[in-house]
Amino acid sequence: MQLSIIIPIHNEISYISKSFKSIILAGSEIESEFFFVDGQSNDGTYEWIKKAIKNIDNCRLILNDKKFVSHGFNIVFNDTKGEFVSRVDGHTIYPKSYFSDAIDIFRKNNADVVGGPANHIGIGWKGKVIANCMMHPFGVGNSKFRISNEEQYVDTVPFPIYKRKVLEKVGLYDEELIKNQDDELNYRCVENGFKIFMSPKLKTNYLVRENLIDLSKQYFLYGFYKPLVFKKVSYGARIYHFVPAIHFTLSIFSLAIFPYNKYSLYYFFYYFIFALIFSIKKNMRFKDSLYSTLTFFSIHYSYGIGFIQGYMKRVNIFFSKIILPSSSK
Repeated sequence: MQLSIIIPIHNEISYISKSFKSIILAGSEIESEFFFVDGQSNDGTYEWIKKAIKNIDNCRLILNDKKFVSHGFNIVFNDTKGEFVSRVDGHTIYPKSYFSDAIDIFRKNNADVVGGPANHIGIGWKGKVIANCMMHPFGVGNSKFRISNEEQYVDTVPFPIYKRKVLEKVGLYDEELIKNQDDELNYRCVENGFKIFMSPKLKTNYLVRENLIDLSKQYFLYGFYKPLVFKKVSYGARIYHFVPAIHFTLSIFSLAIFPYNKYSLYYFFYYFIFALIFSIKKNMRFKDSLYSTLTFFSIHYSYGIGFIQGYMKRVNIFFSKIILPSSSK
C-alpha cells in the first residue's frame, strides 16, 4: 500500500460533500486507503459519509468516541498499511493531484513531511473578508502556509503527508491537545531532525468560519493551547506567536492608566488606523473594510486572551504540583 489517508471529521455537513469528492478523486490517482473517523457528529455528517462510501471498497468509517482529531488519528494509525500517511480534514478542498504530487515531491526532494499553502476561501461575503484577513501578515504574522506560496522548508504545514517511518520514530498526535496538535507534531518532527517541505503544487482551498463568533472561538482555542505546545516542544516558539498576548496586555495597561494619562488611548488609535489601512487596501466596499477591521480585532484579541489563559493554566498546574506535595507532609 502506497498511501493511507486519515480523515478525522466532526459536524462537517456544510462542507463534506465537496471535500469528500476532492479527497476520493485525489486518492484515486495512486494506491491508497481511506479512513474516515467521525467524532460523534450530530449534524448528519456520519450518515452522509456512511452512505457515500457504501460502494467504495478502500474506504472505512470509524467512530471516535473521544471526539477530537488527535484521538481520531491515533486510534486508526495501527490499522494503516501505507508507506506514507496523510491527515486531511472535511472542510478543505484538495486538488486532484494532491497525493500523487506529494509522492513525487518526496522522490525529488530531501523531505520527510510535505504539504502546501492553504488558500483560505469563504462562502458568503463575510467569509470572504475573514479569509482575506487570515492570509494577511497583519492578521496572522509570519505563518508561512497562510501568507506565502513559495517552495520552501518550514516548521509546519496543514494537511501533511508523512513518511511512515517519521511517525514511527517521533510518535503520533499528543492527545492532551485538542487544538494545535498538528503544529506540535510537526515541531516534534523538525526537532528530531526531519525536514518539512512546503510546495505550491499542494495548495488546498480551506473553507473558513463564516462569522466572527465562530472565528473568535477558533482563535481563542488556538491561543489557549499554544503554551502547552511550547511546553512540550520549545522549538516551534516564534515571536509572532506572542504578539497578540502582548497586544492584549498593552491594551489593558492603556485602559488602566487612561484616568492618569489621556495619551494612553493613542495605542488603540494607532492600532485601529493600521487595521483600517490594511482593510481598505484589501477591500473595495466600505462594509467589507469595516468587517475586515473587526475581523483583525477578533483574531488578535481572541488569540491573545486564549494565550494568556493558557499560560495561566500552565502556571497554576506548575505551582499546584509544588504546593500540594509539600502541604501534605
